[in-house]
Amino acid sequence: MTSFKKTALSIALFIGLNSQTALAQAISKTEKQQVIDKVSELMSEYYVYPEVATKTNEKLKLAFKQGEFMAHTDSEEFAKALSIWLKETAEDRHLRVRANPVNQEVKGAESRLRDSLLNPPRFGSQNKGVVAAKVLENNIGYMDLRGFYRLIESQPYIDSAMKLLANTDAIIIDLRKNGGGSPRTVQYLCSYFFDKKLLLNSLYYREDNETIDYYVLDEVAGEKLPDVPLYVLTSNRTASAAEEFSYNMQTRKRATLVGETTRGAANPGGMFTINDNFRMFVATGAAINPITKTNWETVGVVPHVATKKDQALDKAIELASIEVEKNWQTLKAEREQPLDKLLSILNDAKQSKKSLTDIRQSYQQQTKALINALNLSDEELAELAYESWETSPKYAVFLFEIAVTFNEQELYLYEYWARALARLDQLNEAKTVINIGLSKVKSEEHKTMLKDALTEITVSKNML
Repeated sequence: MTSFKKTALSIALFIGLNSQTALAQAISKTEKQQVIDKVSELMSEYYVYPEVATKTNEKLKLAFKQGEFMAHTDSEEFAKALSIWLKETAEDRHLRVRANPVNQEVKGAESRLRDSLLNPPRFGSQNKGVVAAKVLENNIGYMDLRGFYRLIESQPYIDSAMKLLANTDAIIIDLRKNGGGSPRTVQYLCSYFFDKKLLLNSLYYREDNETIDYYVLDEVAGEKLPDVPLYVLTSNRTASAAEEFSYNMQTRKRATLVGETTRGAANPGGMFTINDNFRMFVATGAAINPITKTNWETVGVVPHVATKKDQALDKAIELASIEVEKNWQTLKAEREQPLDKLLSILNDAKQSKKSLTDIRQSYQQQTKALINALNLSDEELAELAYESWETSPKYAVFLFEIAVTFNEQELYLYEYWARALARLDQLNEAKTVINIGLSKVKSEEHKTMLKDALTEITVSKNML
């Protein structure tokens, strides 16, 4: 098996889970025997656990000899019955046999290619699984993800969704209709929610006795959100890579899972050809979680909060709203004292009869420290200064000087800082501020506006 094959394993699973249903075709006992012989051969050669393959093959040979599958006379029903038997006997939810479509002369991959190109695309496939990203009431972010497509294709869509959700107070990731996909994409989305280099999951492959480790990535294209409350919605349709994401978050105690127990398909693998009419998904590897030292095969991922899948979103919103309110009350309590102190200092600065230089020396250091502690934006600080540039220009200059240190490219800060200086009859200093602004702002339109402001200030002062 090549490295490309290993890369494509989980993607083959995702495609297989969403393939179209085959048409019925009669099948003889001899053809069934040929299929079972090939299934046994593939199990012996590729299945991740050789001892399980051996026992399963022995039981399959005996079961067929005793008349198992005789009642199923068409290819589709036979494939379904054989899949159920394999899953139950080997205790592996990934094992399955599929009947190829028979409505075209070409078979196998060529037929599936025709189906892919000549039928309407699956819902969400054109957005690589990201079918919704929005902000709900109480500033709760929501992403509906219907598959973990290849990272090279899906990353732009995931990044766009995460950019939209970056400033929310809680996030819900909906995996209720997610059948799996690429472990690399799971790794990437997980990395948005951790800031430490943790081992998320490992995949062991029988071939070459190889184990691939998936760590939290140091960087993602957007902002990392290691502290945002996170909720993951699950259902009995949540499978494979979607279960890995859920399990990673659960074992690392990073998210609250809400919904139903997942399908229980942990072992990655790929599609193999049986003959022109049948193909088989064989699990060639196994997931190994670093915390539990096992995985979710057959048992599924059990959510923290069990509820019917149709009620999972409402329940998660309820839980998230409670958490958002609790966090807000905590933040409010933390802000009250420093905010009162900041406003007191600013009032002293506003009422001070000292020179501007003395006001800077007396109040600037404390003011900056409190602004940082409160995480105020330059806009919030400038609002106070903007309100006072006509009535208390010295105070406004003091505030604009500080505001500019938080955002050097905002033109209006320089404009009104200069206007406040002009009111203090410090025209040369006003010109200097405008020139500083011209060296900082990037937009030519904004530079023109600053030049116009300087002309207006100069004309107004000369007319006095």
